[in-house]
Amino acid sequence: MDSHNHSSPPTTFLCPRLRYKKQMDPETYFTEKQSDPSLEESHRLSPIDSDYGSDSYYEELWLPCYVCNRKLKHRPTDFWCAKCTQPYHKECVESPPEIKVPYHPKHTLQLIFPSPKSTLQVGSSHHYNKCHFCGENTHKGFYYSCSICDFDLHPVCAISLNIISINYPKRHDHTLTYFPRINSLTCDVCALGNDKRFIYVCYQCDFLVHSTCVYLPTTIRISRHDHRLSFTLLPHPNKSWSCGVCRHKVDKNYGHYSCVKDCDYVVHSNCATRKDLWDGEEREGEPDTEEENVKAFKDIGDGVIEHVSHPKHNMRLDKKENGKVEDGKMCQACILPIYEGNIYKCMRCDFILHETCAHLPRKKWHSLHAHPLDLQVDQKREFECVACRNHCCGFAYTCYEPFCSFSLDVRCTLVTEPFTHELHPHPLFLTSEEGISRTCSMCGKQNKHLNCIECSFVFCFRCATLPYKVKYKYDEHYLTLSYEEDKGGYNWCDICEKETYPHVGFYTCNSLCSTTVHIECLLGVDPFMNCSQSIEIDRIGFLIIPNDGLTRRICTWCGKHCPYRIAYKFNIRRSRVIFCSIECIFKAIPEPK
Repeated sequence: MDSHNHSSPPTTFLCPRLRYKKQMDPETYFTEKQSDPSLEESHRLSPIDSDYGSDSYYEELWLPCYVCNRKLKHRPTDFWCAKCTQPYHKECVESPPEIKVPYHPKHTLQLIFPSPKSTLQVGSSHHYNKCHFCGENTHKGFYYSCSICDFDLHPVCAISLNIISINYPKRHDHTLTYFPRINSLTCDVCALGNDKRFIYVCYQCDFLVHSTCVYLPTTIRISRHDHRLSFTLLPHPNKSWSCGVCRHKVDKNYGHYSCVKDCDYVVHSNCATRKDLWDGEEREGEPDTEEENVKAFKDIGDGVIEHVSHPKHNMRLDKKENGKVEDGKMCQACILPIYEGNIYKCMRCDFILHETCAHLPRKKWHSLHAHPLDLQVDQKREFECVACRNHCCGFAYTCYEPFCSFSLDVRCTLVTEPFTHELHPHPLFLTSEEGISRTCSMCGKQNKHLNCIECSFVFCFRCATLPYKVKYKYDEHYLTLSYEEDKGGYNWCDICEKETYPHVGFYTCNSLCSTTVHIECLLGVDPFMNCSQSIEIDRIGFLIIPNDGLTRRICTWCGKHCPYRIAYKFNIRRSRVIFCSIECIFKAIPEPK
């Protein structure tokens, strides 16, 4: 990030990064106020002020405080270190090595810092501790801790908050008072107990609430549902629901969110306010307008359209009633072969889109992300899908919120709940907790995934979005994706002549020919990169070329024969620089200094 000119003079406050750190144990350090005098002058802090614009440079970029890793709220009392190009909360700059607080009167809190080399293994005394007031993780920066009570607070929470009592009529009519004992009382708002978060009580009403639940919003919009949700504490004696996010039962006697329309859609309070589902905006009082479904094409008439991805030529609807296969043709949106279903074909060139892909909206919400996504049709842009981790060059749905580098390919965008797949008898759901990874039952890798709520089956997006049937040039029939968890034995891959195992997935012909091939041998490591297309990777031009000759091409980087169906060539005339995969390209491109 570029540094900015300041009109405000430096203060006497020093950058917190200069503090000496004394090792406490392999995982953590004590921090002290002393610093290296030779570095002090260059690390003096300046206040964040109007030099950054009326709307705040930091508010726009959502920069976190470098000490506690929590978002700054753009207060004129906060600071900036020009040397480190990092912002800091006032409380984090001024935080003393030790502190006594009224809500933990028995012991002194020590300011500590996780070791940069800390592995944070399960069983560590500071394994992903959470602040007892705000409930957010403390392991990414300085925090106050009482090792006797396992009690932790962010510096901002420890120093600045008047949290002995709370008056917030939106949540409760009476004053809420801090209850100082760590306890297992159940919060009336989120229905959770056995929690280290602060509890506040109303002694008149027997009402209990976590500190983090007091200020939960009244009306919100989450990515898992088409309508807004409203918070309620009212019991529903004649209703029985499961949460629309985690699929567990919703206790009707505690707070929850429900659809403001006529849907029977209900979500736990904690599930509804997850950062990956909710954009953080309170919608109370805002007009509830229906979002317009903006098409990505102009309807010319008689089955002819002008699509935003192909504006120079018109495209005509081709109803594939005879089941004719478009040999070697790919849909330019999802980069899947044209085997069946209606398509739009360019009237003047080879550009083709599945009818489903052509009808994708310009903007949409997806269950995996809290913000609306915009359709991106620039096919010269290589990107990595955050769900399946495949490199792609087709259409993408991208988030353009600041500091939100989220892109989904078309195949993953079309995954909705409940998701059904030929390889599993039960519907699949996105039930995992935020940030939790599970191992895919088929490939054994940890990507974003779907879960079965009736059994232990886990299906990652990479496997779930593989084409179910494909063509293989040495078999006249379709090969279908196969997976059998409990089946023993193995077959032989017709391409590499190594074993294929049923429990890791492969393609097979179900007719008499019994062809079997590994998924990677047939599709390659970059199955959704389109042959003959020009792309840019780190602003360098490449041409995707076929690798189906009698002699396999040799990769310039690894020196091995390119084993997959495509290769990558520098998009320069007469260039002989060849790469076998995007992985080799990234290894060859020097990192920016």
